[in-house]
Amino acid sequence: MSKHEALPGEDTGRHTGEKAGERRPGASDRRVQIAAAKLRVVLDERLNRPTPEWVKRLAEQKLAS
Repeated sequence: MSKHEALPGEDTGRHTGEKAGERRPGASDRRVQIAAAKLRVVLDERLNRPTPEWVKRLAEQKLAS
């Protein structure tokens, strides 16, 4: 066995995405974008300024769980 070979049950630190319940790469980035758009809509309403349509559309999307 080489020094880089993992033992059975040992955590290698590699992320394969095969575990149940894991989100696909980039999903957390999308969640952040949607959350930021929601905040932008609220801020624009409070400051009485227009919100771009693309921000409104993004804010209407559901956050992936």
